[in-house]
Amino acid sequence: MKVGVALSNHPDTRRAAKEVTQAALEQAGLERAGWALCFFSMAHLPRADTLRETILAETGCTAFSGCSAHGLVGGMREVEEEPGVVLLVADSPAWEVHSALLSADGDGMELLLPGEEHSGGEKLLLAMPDAYRVDARGLLSRISAEYPGVPVYGAGSTDDGTTGIALQLGMEGVRSNSVAALSLSGPLEVAVGITQSCQPVGDPHFVTAFHDNVIEELDGRPAIHVLIEQGKALELDNFQQLVEQLLLGFPIDSVSPSFTSDACLVRHLIGFDQQTEGLVVPDRLEGQTAMTFMHRNAEQAERDMHRMVSQLSESISGPPDFGLYFDCSARGRRLYGRGGVDTAVIQSVMGDFPLIGMLGGFEMATTLGLPLLYTYTGVLVLVRNRTS
Repeated sequence: MKVGVALSNHPDTRRAAKEVTQAALEQAGLERAGWALCFFSMAHLPRADTLRETILAETGCTAFSGCSAHGLVGGMREVEEEPGVVLLVADSPAWEVHSALLSADGDGMELLLPGEEHSGGEKLLLAMPDAYRVDARGLLSRISAEYPGVPVYGAGSTDDGTTGIALQLGMEGVRSNSVAALSLSGPLEVAVGITQSCQPVGDPHFVTAFHDNVIEELDGRPAIHVLIEQGKALELDNFQQLVEQLLLGFPIDSVSPSFTSDACLVRHLIGFDQQTEGLVVPDRLEGQTAMTFMHRNAEQAERDMHRMVSQLSESISGPPDFGLYFDCSARGRRLYGRGGVDTAVIQSVMGDFPLIGMLGGFEMATTLGLPLLYTYTGVLVLVRNRTS
């Protein structure tokens, strides 16, 4: 198993592509790569075709996937608000690796996950849907129904929030309104940790009345009244502060609800329903009977990052061959007020290893056997070749 990761900040797309391919191949000790994964910043959107063509020519890979992102992670560095390209190259003879640019509804999945099992191996699916145009919940539902048991991880391909354009790359070309995807199968060992940007505050509440995606009542009271009370308890005195700092957490397991780590799905308020004095959230509320308010907090987020990485480092049998970090665009500098916090934590606990990642529009991770859509989280995936 040979892996290399490199990151370039050069604003010229062709030069940045050449820099990362040469550096990543050198780190891996390879002349050519079997497969590659790439993320790039908005600065390279206009020449994404040049980026793809250069990487394919320089690496000679036969499976390739990538996408645009709000920010990048590579070589224990984080890049936000500046040009960047990060590339992982690898040669893994014991694994079977496939890539594909899927349609928005997931057509083409059979190219990634052929029916016959790879001898003695596990499967891992990485997916980067267009955050602006692809129904990620529908995509995850389809994967769960058609390929049960296949763990899925990834993030929403996006820009910096100014153009509404996201691009996905593959062997097939450059597209939008699609899903860049890569599947790995073989003797894999995978360890995954999820960290939250916020912590539960106050007591959990029962959802006593709702319709569609509107929470009408909490504990038998108008939901907006309960929100305002919680905001006052945290000294958040206006709606702008409430929207920015107070989020809603829903337990994944309604039988044994928990509001921490990977057991909770965090959602933001998207509005207020004047008629019912209710809270409008992005998702339909089918089956949700409980929730809690979550306070966005930089200090708590950094502590939880330490917790997650420490636990994760103990759960894998040896040093990872590489790692993938799918982070929320609302984290990073927007959360901490400074850059490089999460990678500094990873490095302080685990040392240096090939790490590639992106800050996207949302995160995807498999929990309790279900592929789920997360927000405001960081998902760290460590991968190790069982034969190493």
